[in-house]
Amino acid sequence: MNSKNKKLNYAFRFLIAVMLISLLAGCGGGNKEEAGGTVPNSESEKLQQSADPAPKTLKVAYFKGGYGDAWFLELKKEFEKAHQDVTVELEGDAGIMDKLDPRFESGSNLPDVAFLIHSDKWQIWAGKGMLTDLSDVYNGDSLDGGKFKDTMNEEARKFAEGKDKIFALPWSDGLLGMVYNAGMFEENGWEVPKTWSDFAQLADKMKAKGIAPIVYPGKIPGGYMDFMVKPMILQAGGFDYLNELLKMESPEPLNHPAKKQALEQYEALFKNGWVLKGSEAVNHTEAQMLFLSGKAAMIPNGHWLENEMKTSIPSGFRMKMMPVPLVDNAKETNIAFSMVGGDITVIPTKAKEMDLAKEFIRFAATKQMNKKFTESTGALRPFKYDMDGVKVSEFTQSVVDIMQSSTPFTFNSASPMYMKFGGFSPPANSMATYRPEQKPQNSSSMMIILLPKKSGTNTPKSWD
Repeated sequence: MNSKNKKLNYAFRFLIAVMLISLLAGCGGGNKEEAGGTVPNSESEKLQQSADPAPKTLKVAYFKGGYGDAWFLELKKEFEKAHQDVTVELEGDAGIMDKLDPRFESGSNLPDVAFLIHSDKWQIWAGKGMLTDLSDVYNGDSLDGGKFKDTMNEEARKFAEGKDKIFALPWSDGLLGMVYNAGMFEENGWEVPKTWSDFAQLADKMKAKGIAPIVYPGKIPGGYMDFMVKPMILQAGGFDYLNELLKMESPEPLNHPAKKQALEQYEALFKNGWVLKGSEAVNHTEAQMLFLSGKAAMIPNGHWLENEMKTSIPSGFRMKMMPVPLVDNAKETNIAFSMVGGDITVIPTKAKEMDLAKEFIRFAATKQMNKKFTESTGALRPFKYDMDGVKVSEFTQSVVDIMQSSTPFTFNSASPMYMKFGGFSPPANSMATYRPEQKPQNSSSMMIILLPKKSGTNTPKSWD
């Protein structure tokens, strides 16, 4: 075969080979479209698609109150940024506790994780097996390094520990006590009263100017008055007495002179006309507006007040937190009423995204998110984190100053009797009276009822 024929033969073979390759590629369906999309043309592509995480939705419920929802919106954004396959669905509501109750009972339409305010409902849910044990979160690793529990402050650890299982973790901290009109005090040359004797003298000066010393929200249970009474109980009785009182192992501590002393000082607020008339008929928002308008110089309240009322605070209005004045012969003189345990985080046992919900709790507790919480709410988280670079208001700084310079305490108890008798809240809408012959019916009356009469009443022998 000559060279010309060889070249033609090679060209013909090459052409046949190309045609066969094209035919086989077409049969392989490399570009074939089906209803579900492009079909992978290699095993590696199939493996890659199966490795991609499926999209997930994490449902987060939270109490939308004094903290607003700015932090939760920021938390959603940052968590989704760190978890590209996750969408966080937020449900914020001021009445979230009441709305969740029937959903827990039915076991349907539940969030994966909930940030709630304190009530006995979560303990009821836990008793019915409706809440997940969070011990693995508490004892596990923090996303910032170290153990999660070691990042929490002392009062938060006390709340979590001492139980076989942990069904709730605190998610906020702050101060409960008295707020005063700082501008009004400075304009009149008034000093913040250190004792109730100082308070009595100051109250007379205020009344002479037509200003009520105190306004309180009498329409709500307790009227926030326990923010003053509970510190006074500790002042008068000391920590040993407080510990015995909260154990609720017998009725004896309920008749202690320290408790009576605190309640008599509380009663003096009404007897001496130191409370704004009509306070018993207003809710918390109305009472706070009366305070902001200068009708009263002080109000029992918490660290959330400024953020809760930020759209209603008059221009130039200044307020600060103050320590509760000391009772006579106080055993404890430098204490701060911490609200750790007031706001708690829970996960339902029927949560669809259990592991993701636990990761959300860990993520929310990072130093980055703790700082963002303080920046957006003016409140604190129950974790150890520095305030460097965090801009806070004069009011929030006064809260921080008191908490950092005082010994914190809480009024939390694991005793079922504590829940039965309402947690020692004083009556919201009347002066203190002594009626031991009546059984306590609710939290607004029990604190007074369980005291002996001013004379001649025997100590109760049982809880019945």
